[in-house]
Amino acid sequence: MTETRKKPVLTGLPPKRYWHLYSLQNLQTEKLVKIVNKVLNKEYVLIK
Repeated sequence: MTETRKKPVLTGLPPKRYWHLYSLQNLQTEKLVKIVNKVLNKEYVLIK
């Protein structure tokens, strides 16, 4: 018998890991704080 293979389900774009200084200027305060904390924890990378 043939096995049917399931295709992986695509859920969209991967999370953004690299942030540019200009893109941070337009963010709301709460989101900016979360991103800056992740940059400081080296989860995200800041591009100059």
